[in-house]
This record gives sequence, structure tokens and C-alpha cells, in this order.
Amino acid sequence: MTRFANIGASAIFLFLAILLILSRFASEAIHSPVLFLLAALLTTSVLIGKVSGRRSIAVGLLTILAFFILIVSWAFVTQPFYDPGFDGYAYHLSAIWGIGEGWNPFLSPHNNIWVDSYPNGYWVLQSYIVSLTGMLMSGQALIVGLMAAVGLLAYSFILDNFASRIARFPRIAALIFASLLVGNPVVIGQLLTHYVDAPLYLFGAALALFMLSDTFSSSRLARISALACVILMVNTKTAALYYTPLIVVAGFVTELVFQSTDGNIISRTFHWLKIKGSLYIITFLLGVTVIGYKPYVTNILDHGQLLYPSVAKIMKGNEPANVVSLSAPMKFFYGIFARTDHSEWPIDAPIELKIPGTFKLTEFKYLRFDTRRGGFGPFFSLALLTAIAAYMTSRIAYRNKNTPHWRREGDGLALFGTVIIGASVFFPESWWARYVPFTWLSIILFMVAALKLSETGKVPILSRLLLCIAALSLLGCILASGLGALRESKLLYSRTEMIQELSKFPEVKLLMFYEPPAYRDYQSTSTQDGLSVWTRLLTDRGLKTEITRERNQFDCDMAGYLNGGIYWCIVIDEMQ
Repeated sequence: MTRFANIGASAIFLFLAILLILSRFASEAIHSPVLFLLAALLTTSVLIGKVSGRRSIAVGLLTILAFFILIVSWAFVTQPFYDPGFDGYAYHLSAIWGIGEGWNPFLSPHNNIWVDSYPNGYWVLQSYIVSLTGMLMSGQALIVGLMAAVGLLAYSFILDNFASRIARFPRIAALIFASLLVGNPVVIGQLLTHYVDAPLYLFGAALALFMLSDTFSSSRLARISALACVILMVNTKTAALYYTPLIVVAGFVTELVFQSTDGNIISRTFHWLKIKGSLYIITFLLGVTVIGYKPYVTNILDHGQLLYPSVAKIMKGNEPANVVSLSAPMKFFYGIFARTDHSEWPIDAPIELKIPGTFKLTEFKYLRFDTRRGGFGPFFSLALLTAIAAYMTSRIAYRNKNTPHWRREGDGLALFGTVIIGASVFFPESWWARYVPFTWLSIILFMVAALKLSETGKVPILSRLLLCIAALSLLGCILASGLGALRESKLLYSRTEMIQELSKFPEVKLLMFYEPPAYRDYQSTSTQDGLSVWTRLLTDRGLKTEITRERNQFDCDMAGYLNGGIYWCIVIDEMQ
């Protein structure tokens, strides 16, 4: 079972990375999704056959088929729902649709400054789903497939390396750990959106698991799968330029701890750099400069900046008032120990701190796709503290045991988690959960480190209690994120269910609720495609629309808010 899971998860990530690479050769003349999908499947099959043997090819192809079925099924089931986020309408959807229709980011600029200046790899992958299903919003279904792939990988990782530490029902325990890992509230909140924080987390979690699998038991398949994750990460979100090297560094120092009895640290460092490190460095550089030529290289060539527009411009007005002047570590402290609160206007409302473990019932309804205050959920601070305490308790309890390999492995996992937390602490916008999603992963790492340090089936009572508290706390956060996401989707559904009624009118006017930021350059003049996106979405539902910039909602006989800053408007006099 674990062999099937390992090969299957590897096949999915290899397939996605190969598909992205091949897609760089698309053009308006050659952009058939079937052609590129078949080429990616063939290349993936050959690669898996060479690395793991011909028998593994069937396993990989069956897993990819199941991956397709899950994605398409989710797309059909969620067809009545619109994206509850804002950025999807502003730029994500126009990018996905444009790529699906033949626009190649490498060959021409885009009129939307965000589409033109942000990584486009994830949009490329989503465009295949839209092209094949014909459903305009179906690109969001990719995230469900990624959750399943990472869950499968985590399940096999736990069974392969921790089954001996779990006295009863190890498969159930592995399923619970896998569910906790993929159940990050950042992921749950963005399930129906086109935001890229959730896929960045899932790609990064897969990278960590592949590296750890290769460390526990050397595996070429896990190694090349990790390289695929590097390519996918850096072409999903610019924050990957920060997180990807640090996750790789975390894997490196973990391996040094695992092998602490094998020679001196300098020789082990050079050996790792020669065998593995050089591959990660070369892949990262190729992912940024070749596969990610647009936007990383073009941003420098066209605008003189790697990150464009500047982060300062983007974040202005987005930060809670009481963290603006704080250092990154203090912002992180506020983010972790914050009370989960609304993200409506004013969006710069201050963060309220609370004692870990305390909560208000309102915290179970406010989590959503971009929660700015307490974005990991009401019990996250308690989960983090108890997970670290569980590891420390096990470390102290078994400090004199004659089992050095247990200690090395447990300490290595905890060190991996520590590096991940450190990366989150020093991220510039560390108060915002969706910008530090890997903090969630660090808790899982501390929990499994506590298990690894224990004797077979014997976990110290205090450590066991702390692990239970940490797990229940994470489950509480997942519950809160699920309820919050359900609330957001229900609110949007209630606003958009009148679309069918609007088809009775000969014309529906579309208005913009606010004036978008005035970022423009010689290539791009727009920062908000909401009007054109909603025009296409409503046309797909049979409505005739007209974009108007001269009116506001108070000039309408009937009006209502859609989403993404766009109102619909009916003016009776103009229909006569």
C-alpha cells in the first residue's frame, strides 16, 4: 500500500511539473490541451519506468487517472458556486482564461499588471482544467487534487517511518496525521477560490515530505519528485523565492543530524552538496530563470525589479494598524496569538491578542480565504505550544536510552520544524496566516518528532496528553475554517442565486464598487479585471450585460453586489 502511495504521489507531482515545462512551448497556433497532456503523460511514464521499474508505470498512470477524476468531479459538483475571494475576479481568472485560449506569457505582455508581473505556472495548470471541462470556474478544482496527492504522500510517510511507534491502529493514526497536514485553514479557506497561497503550501509540504522520505530511506524517485516540487513552487507565487530554499536547507540540516555518527560534518556537507544539493540549486535556478523567465527575468529587464510592483505598494493599507511599525518577529507573535476576527472593513482594524486555548464562539465563523487576524484558527497558538512541549517531554523522558538513532531522527524532524518556524518568523508579513502557511506544517513535524523519540508503542503519559491536546486543537482550527468557508460560500451563493432571475431583463449593467489602485506602466494599464470577468461569467449564464463607468449603484432602480468589487444594476427607463 505504501509503495503504491509513494509512486502515485510522485507521479502526480512529476506529471504537473513536466506539463508546466512543456506548456512553455505553447503558442496561439499550438495550444491543444490534449496534445500537451498526452506528451506529459508519456514523459512521466518514461521517467517513472527508468527510476522505479516498468511495473511502477501502471501505478503512476492509474493514480494520475484518479487525480483527473477527482478534479473533474469536484469541478462539476461545485459548478453552481462562484469564487468567494476578491483576487480571482481582479486577475486570476483573466490569466487562466487567457492562457487557455492560447496566450503564452513568454511571448507577449498582459494588460493586467498583476497577470503580467506574477508567476503564472499555477494558472497554466488550471487553464487545462477550464479548457477540457468548458467550465469557467473549474480551475479552482486543482487544489482538491493537490490535497489528495499530499494526503496520500503523508499517509505513506507516516506508515513507512512511524508505524512501529503507534501501538494500535497505525493506519488510522496515519490517516489522522495526513488529514491534519492537508487541513491547514489556509487551504480550507481557499478551496473554492483561485488564490495561490494554498497550492504554495501543498507544493511546499510535498517538497518537505519527499526530502524527508529520501533522508529516512534513500530514494531516487522521492528525490526527483522533490525537484519537481521546487519547479512548481517557484512558478506559483513569488514568496516561493523565500520559502523554497529554506525548506531545502531544513532538509539538509535534518539529514546532517540523521547522519551525525558518519564522519565529520564538513565531509558530510560536501557529500550532500555533491549528491543532492547541487541538484536542488540547479533546479531552483532553472525554475526561476528559464521555466519562470516570465515574470522573474522579465520583471528585471522591463522594470528593474525582481518583485514588481513593489511589496510596499501592495501592502499599503492592508496591515492591521497595530502591527505596521513592528518588526517581523513581533508581527509573527501577534499573528500566532491573535483572536480570530473578521476581515471586512476596516481591513486595518487592530489585532487583538488572547491567552492560548481561550476562544469566543464568533471565532468559528470568521475564517475565510484571506483572514487577516488569527488566520490559523482559534486554537492554533495552543496547538503550537503543546506540540513543542510534547517533543521536549519525549526528549527528556528518553534522554538516557540506548537508542541514538531514535534521538537523531526525532531531533532531525524537530529541527526541520524549527527551521520552518524561523522562516515564518522572519517573513516580512508574518502576521498574515496566508503568507506564513508553513507554520502549520511545523506543528505536524514537532508532533511526529515526539512520536519518533518514544519507545515502540510507548509514549510518556504527559507527552501523549500534550499530543492529544495539539491534535484536538488543530481539529478545532480545521472545524472553524470549514465553518467559516461554508459561511462565505453561503453568503456569496445567496447574492448570486438571483442571476437566473436577472435573465428576464433585456440588459444588466455592471458597475465597479471602488476605484482600483492606479498601478500602470508602459505594458499594463489595468489592476482590476472584475468587470470583464463578470461580463463573461454572466454571458455564460445567458445574460446580456453592459459595462458602465458613469453610474453608481444609487442611480439604479435595482442593484446588488456580486463579488470582487462589482455590482449589477437595472435601470428600468433605459429598457423602454
